[in-house]
Amino acid sequence: MRTFIRSLLAGWLLCSAATAAEPKIDPNLPTVVLIGDSIRLGYTSTVAQELAGLANVVGPTANGGDSSNVLSHIESWAIRLQPEVVHFNCGIHDIKKSKQAGTFQTPPDKYEANLRKIVERLRKETKAKIIFALTTPLVDDRAAKMRLERDYELLNASTEQYNEIARRVMKELGVPVNDLRAALGDRDEQLKLIVDDGVHFKSEGSKKLGQAVAAFVAPYLSTAKPAAK
Repeated sequence: MRTFIRSLLAGWLLCSAATAAEPKIDPNLPTVVLIGDSIRLGYTSTVAQELAGLANVVGPTANGGDSSNVLSHIESWAIRLQPEVVHFNCGIHDIKKSKQAGTFQTPPDKYEANLRKIVERLRKETKAKIIFALTTPLVDDRAAKMRLERDYELLNASTEQYNEIARRVMKELGVPVNDLRAALGDRDEQLKLIVDDGVHFKSEGSKKLGQAVAAFVAPYLSTAKPAAK
């Protein structure tokens, strides 16, 4: 089984503290799976550096997309790997709002149902500790300017609406929530870290997020050192 899982990892986005070009998988370390959109792709390498020697940090090379896409890929992205921790997020793609119809790509009730199904499958088919990460903030005017020709809009208020849904669901299910918005500081600091497209982050922003993810994940690892008394 260990050989099989290791071969699966070889085809993934794998990161190590040594180099990103030549990732090394330590079969003696637990696996942490990171699932999410392009924001997750931006912080994965920092998480790996922070957890070097504690875990193999992996994630799909594909953008996670919306919650329906995460649910449809949860077996190949997480279950088949039997990780010790799954840290996942979906939200920005779900809140794409049609400029004409005013409807979300994923309606709120569907978003809630998808989150519940993702957690249900992970709990049923793995022994992983599950962590949900809140969707990061947006800057409305920057996002609008970059999407003038798109048929949808992205609004920070929508991220807050969907984060509240996620908070409620995860509280009911007993899933820890990693507040990545808080990790970025107050609104003024967030504005400094978000690039001109109103969604993505400068390198220092991605680094902050990665450090926050690593710090949140570390206590759940079997390789973590117990706190000093």
